Amino acid sequence: MPLVQVPTHVVAMPLAVPAEPTLRPISLLLVEPQFVLRRTVAAVARDMRLANPQEITTIEAANRLVAMQAFDALFVSLDEGDIAIDLMQRVRNGQTQCAPATPIAVTAAACDTSLALRLKSLDVRRLLLRPFKVKGVLDAIVALRPNPPPLATPHRRAA
Repeated sequence: MPLVQVPTHVVAMPLAVPAEPTLRPISLLLVEPQFVLRRTVAAVARDMRLANPQEITTIEAANRLVAMQAFDALFVSLDEGDIAIDLMQRVRNGQTQCAPATPIAVTAAACDTSLALRLKSLDVRRLLLRPFKVKGVLDAIVALRPNPPPLATPHRRAA
């Protein structure tokens, strides 16, 4: 009887398993002068694969950047006052590389009626008042994504 040679090694072929649907991180312009806050927001966005933030410390630097590059969303501190509002107005007026409908979230130390109305007129999606929790940052970044999920409504017990 003839001898049959058996291969001594086996090559594993990968199975065709469909990949889990994943969302691509959005390009996010993060304008925040406070180092710790900026780094925390950026780290959370990257770690959760929600966004690839470009970190900027001043509105002046942000103005230069949006003149050259488009972003999927903006996360802007209002610490510099009216020039931050002017940046958002320029985006809405189509005077930057960003689309006029680019989603925007802002952070502020306080908000009065006048500021709230200005932010509403600029179609700002989220306002985070300091101090805020990391969950608030996550919710704001998720709201900046295309087709964000609706805000959660409290569950009520059946009577």
